[in-house]
Amino acid sequence: MPSDLKKFINPKFLRTIDLGLLAQLFARHGGQEEAPVSFDGGAEAVRQAATAYFTAPVTEWSEGLIADLHRVADLGTGEGLQLILNEARRQGVVLFSEGCDAAEDAPAHQDAKHVALHTYLNHHSVFEAAADFQALRAPNAMAEFRGPERGVSADLTDANLTAFKTALVDLLAEDLHGEYCRLGPYQEEDEINLVVSHGAPVTTTPIVSGDREEIITLRAVKYAALRYVPTEGLLRIGGVARGRQADVADLFAEHIIGRPAFFSGSDARDLYTLEPVSRTGSTFAFNHAHDDRIAQVRIVAAAADLYERDDETGEVRLVRSWVSKDGSGAALRHFAGSEVRFGQAWRLGEMTFRVTFRTGATRPAQVTVRLKPPGTLAFRRTRFEKAIHDLIARNGLEKTHDAALAVDAAE
Repeated sequence: MPSDLKKFINPKFLRTIDLGLLAQLFARHGGQEEAPVSFDGGAEAVRQAATAYFTAPVTEWSEGLIADLHRVADLGTGEGLQLILNEARRQGVVLFSEGCDAAEDAPAHQDAKHVALHTYLNHHSVFEAAADFQALRAPNAMAEFRGPERGVSADLTDANLTAFKTALVDLLAEDLHGEYCRLGPYQEEDEINLVVSHGAPVTTTPIVSGDREEIITLRAVKYAALRYVPTEGLLRIGGVARGRQADVADLFAEHIIGRPAFFSGSDARDLYTLEPVSRTGSTFAFNHAHDDRIAQVRIVAAAADLYERDDETGEVRLVRSWVSKDGSGAALRHFAGSEVRFGQAWRLGEMTFRVTFRTGATRPAQVTVRLKPPGTLAFRRTRFEKAIHDLIARNGLEKTHDAALAVDAAE
């Protein structure tokens, strides 16, 4: 963590940052007998004092300042800048009221780091929402839970959100995450998004200060993302420890949906299958004719698992795995000349495929997807997320649990 902050608060940043913003940042963490940096002198003297402060070991920084800088650094990137600008437009907020100097072609205050700090200090609601949307994009693999019914709506009233938050804080406290918790609810087309920002377990970090080593304790802010599709009765959870995912799903079902144990069925996590691939064998290929944006789908990795029954215990156990990788898309075809014979003792355990999308740009977009039944679907959440799910469903790799779902998949 400290090294990341040192990269963020680098000499270039300190030479160009608006000193008014720096003063605001330090003012948030006043209460000390003597301010660590005086902003009464000339600009050069202030910058030298700030540089001296941030050059010192992180152990000597204000703990509150460290927490603020971690949050700003998370959005102080090119991608973070776009999220901030999008959210400012959505909220109708003008980030900078002053116009640009015609003689200044590239104002320093429009740098991503500077915009992130300015927004954090002066437009906090924009910053929080941008951080939430970053959290929604972040998880590559989201745990998925499907309820036994479709069309079960969520009710994001203040009372329900408060009850969910209270229960969640109790759950997080059991895992030493502290009591800080904030909920950000968002509606996006037919999906309900709920971002939970919360404390992480305290971490201790050794820092060398002069000729001795000191220990600092930090509690970072972490994000969990919950995405619920009422029409499918499907909840996706990211940023939550595996052992707590089912607990969070139960809390969501109880307080937001009003249906306790909605995601507790025996098949709630039984969502994906590779049976169609196993039946076809090494010649399987994705059919993507339904989507003109998809240029090709290459199967770049596959794992075949050999299972045998133990004569003594009668249990079926994994004996060994045969992994095939081929960036050209021929990973499955390599099984044709091997010992692997699907449908007998061999099972296809997981598969990785790369989807190439036409975007109109010189370089097409690619999304790499790892599918491991019964419940793992891992890929970077992008604008093509729905297209990936549609591709999987249309090729029979998504399980259906009721007649209505089966009809839709067939259509």
